[in-house]
Amino acid sequence: MKSSLVIGATALLCAGVSAVGIGFWAVPRQGPQEAADPIVLGTIPSAHDISSHVPSSLRAHTASPPAIFSVSNFTRKTVCLVERGAALTSRSRDFFAPPDCDQVWPGLARASNWTQNEDGSVSISHANGATLLTLVRGRHFSYEAADAPGADLALLMLL
Repeated sequence: MKSSLVIGATALLCAGVSAVGIGFWAVPRQGPQEAADPIVLGTIPSAHDISSHVPSSLRAHTASPPAIFSVSNFTRKTVCLVERGAALTSRSRDFFAPPDCDQVWPGLARASNWTQNEDGSVSISHANGATLLTLVRGRHFSYEAADAPGADLALLMLL
């Protein structure tokens, strides 16, 4: 009987030591804190760097910066590049299209004004104010002709 008590006591002692050991082993250890990578590349400018290069007169009044668009006429299978330039007023910007853009849309090379309308559409007009095209916002960074019947015309922002 004495041997069975020794065996039982030994089993209980081993079970207790095992429980305490497993308890210490299962407790999560505090490892080194993860930190951000300290390497900073200069290929992508920060928002501060970008805003410091934009004149304050443009920062306060413009919702969209100057940009270059490709103009595609899918009916004629022609393409050219145009530029939406500096702000003229709070809703109007300078517009430039080279002479080869007249093959894409007649009169486009003489257009000089990009106006953002209240309904979100854009009017491209001549210096005398005559509207050449009205564009509506397409997907992402594109515009499509809205008022030209039979025109399959699109502007896609490149830069």
